Amino acid sequence: EPLSNRTVRGNTESGRYGDSSPKESAQGLVGIPRGASPRHMEGCAADTDYDVPLPPGGRGPPEGDPPPWIALVARGGCTFKDKVTNAARKRAAAVVIYNEARFGNSTVSMSHLGTGNTVVIMVGYPKGIEILEPVRRGIPVKMTIVVGTRHVQEYISGQSVVFVAIAFITMMIISLAWLIFYYIQRFLYTGSQFGNQGHRKETKKAISQLQLHTVKRGEK
Repeated sequence: EPLSNRTVRGNTESGRYGDSSPKESAQGLVGIPRGASPRHMEGCAADTDYDVPLPPGGRGPPEGDPPPWIALVARGGCTFKDKVTNAARKRAAAVVIYNEARFGNSTVSMSHLGTGNTVVIMVGYPKGIEILEPVRRGIPVKMTIVVGTRHVQEYISGQSVVFVAIAFITMMIISLAWLIFYYIQRFLYTGSQFGNQGHRKETKKAISQLQLHTVKRGEK
């Protein structure tokens, strides 16, 4: 804050990674598109320039090695991919897109296939304006993007579902194989029993047809 010369810190879990964004950390000073109109804030023009306020007394690094910075742009006007591509062309380390005012604190799923390794997140409108206002006044804002605990929980929950599903399918396959083996054995046993019964009947029938002669003493 320029009046008190103190650093204000904040932490929140209000962002959502883009569908094609790597789920990893990024940090840098926040930069906003140059221009006062809302249309400029959307970052849709291919030649969009960004203002990145430096800390008091801060100096940029040597030529050809720009400091890490994060682009803050408004939703709308063009596709998410265009916004990310334009900011990445200016070597932004990440892109933060804040939602429209009518959606409040909510975020949406962002499709931006083909934007490479650029970290992309969306935040709600109030959070976006909270970050935007000091940058507009020339106050440097350093942002650090990290994977939130909710995302980790969702990932673990997803892994658990996959594990349970695989275990269930494996048990079903084993049970089915055992049932098939059991019924095959039973069928073979029943068949053999029927075969034995039929063999006995044929044997009795053959014996009953034999000529009977009683042997008396003295007969050869």
